[in-house]
Amino acid sequence: MIQNKTSAHCRTKRTSRTLIGLAAITLCGHAPAEIENELDTLIVSATRLAIKRSETTTQVKVFDLRDLEERGVNDVRSALNDEPGVLSLSTAGETGALGSILIRGTANSDTQVVVDGVRINDSNGATSNQFLRGPRLQSFGNIEILKGPQGSLYGGNAIGGVLFMETPRGAGDPETRLFAEAGSFDTLNTFLSNSGSSEKFSWFVGGGYDGTHNDKENQNFDQAMSVMRFEFQPSKSLVIGTTLRVLDQRFEDSLTSVNHLDSILGSLYVNATLSDIWKAKFILGHYRQNYDLDFNGGFFYTDLDRTTFSVDHRIEVGEKNALRFGMFVENNDFESFGQSSFGPFSVSDALEFRYGGYLGWDWKPVSSLLTKATVRWEDYADYGDEITWNLGAAWEPITGSRFTANVGRAYTPPTFLDLFGATATGSVGNPDLEAQESIGWDIGVEQTYLVNHSISVSYFHNHLENAIDRSPTFGFPPAPPLNRPGNSETNGVEIALNGEFLEGQIRYRLARTYLDHSVNNQPQNFSNATLEWRPLEKLTLGIGATYLDERSNGGRTVNSSIIGRVYGRYQLNESIALHARVENVNDEEYDVFDSGFGTTQGQGLGVFAGLTATF
Repeated sequence: MIQNKTSAHCRTKRTSRTLIGLAAITLCGHAPAEIENELDTLIVSATRLAIKRSETTTQVKVFDLRDLEERGVNDVRSALNDEPGVLSLSTAGETGALGSILIRGTANSDTQVVVDGVRINDSNGATSNQFLRGPRLQSFGNIEILKGPQGSLYGGNAIGGVLFMETPRGAGDPETRLFAEAGSFDTLNTFLSNSGSSEKFSWFVGGGYDGTHNDKENQNFDQAMSVMRFEFQPSKSLVIGTTLRVLDQRFEDSLTSVNHLDSILGSLYVNATLSDIWKAKFILGHYRQNYDLDFNGGFFYTDLDRTTFSVDHRIEVGEKNALRFGMFVENNDFESFGQSSFGPFSVSDALEFRYGGYLGWDWKPVSSLLTKATVRWEDYADYGDEITWNLGAAWEPITGSRFTANVGRAYTPPTFLDLFGATATGSVGNPDLEAQESIGWDIGVEQTYLVNHSISVSYFHNHLENAIDRSPTFGFPPAPPLNRPGNSETNGVEIALNGEFLEGQIRYRLARTYLDHSVNNQPQNFSNATLEWRPLEKLTLGIGATYLDERSNGGRTVNSSIIGRVYGRYQLNESIALHARVENVNDEEYDVFDSGFGTTQGQGLGVFAGLTATF
């Protein structure tokens, strides 16, 4: 129900700050043997059940969290830019400002974000922009990116792909880990965790605090987070677990407004091997997000409560076939209200109940060829029935060569705020908006060469109908979002290079993307590169650079930019590592967004140093 909330600031005072969090444990490789075994890496997101990468057809990336940590990459947004076709940034400011993840030229709303099996964003108005303000890598144990249409497994908001993240698991002897870093702009980042296992029980608990004044004035950001996972394994065929994530976040932007976000995400799950050929997963999750904005002359808030239950099964049918099926039910309670000097705006109070299921079949006619087909039906609340599908194939003619091809249907419905107001276009909604639909496809090749090197090249294409245009329109009154007439598309090429020389002393990585067409004029070319040198066993030195072509992102065009960085890490002893990094080492002055009334500038040169201790 709508309640009369005189100030979001009053709600902020009643929020307690909770601490507790992670140590990344996902490893994938650099050495020749590790490159060869990459296809054995476990993937969860591609079929919603853990399988080997060799059993997938989708173009998917599992991030090497330990490697990212050693390179001084500690936030999720920066990490995502390591993958070609993926651009994660903020057009609203520096650290703590609204974040976006743009996959293959699509909009932020076209990527579904899933944490511990619970989706964060969809049509109820809980957008991933809020979630992507400042998540830390240390609070996750697994991060995966699925690229291309994923509607057949994840439903709406998956035209571009899916960002899939999980809270860390404990393993081995009990271990306490401390990460601490300080530097420019009065920055302090900390994270403390304890994890381990004992017989049938494992645990991970941790938490941290991040704070910075940022380079520009009036962009103060701080957040406190806690994460935990407990698992009990009474037998080899059964795992029962629970996760909990708590976040309290505040950002003061340059418009003299204060943004405050509280969120709690919890899950109960069961992983079961019902027989030698039958595996199943059950998840009961709840997500609560409370967002408040206090600004000169008024306030605005959104509240979301989501409860979801999902079941996923995989049954092997002989040696060449497998049946996949699952179902979900979800209940959403969403509310928004705003008050300005002109009176109330964005008054919304809605309940949604959704349900659906999917059916898939895997066929491996020969050992080198895998095919998959999936179809999904769901009742998507006010938007009625939706049917999505996907067909995929993967072919490995020889060791080290892999070809993939996928095609599928996906869609993105308008959000409550698109329909009823307070969208990116202002405080005006459009109740006549239709869902955006897409048929997308991609082809790709991955090749290992000279033993220690690999290259992957992909072409992708999305054909969009009823594309939702949320480009800001300035003036009074503001214009509502619209369905673009006719058809539109996104398409381009992705290239990734990885390798090493001198038995791992020198390593390199390159992620290169060319966008021929994109939504809201994203950069046509963007790249991320790293060159690393290990002169000593305990010492790592590296340089990196990010290039962004000129772009407007729905505003006015801003110039291209090259942002450099250097980093180093020294393993003092078995327990303590010292690390330092310099961001924007070339002190590039650049704009991230131009609204027409002013520009939002990127962060200048910053120096940061700290330590990681394990005991």
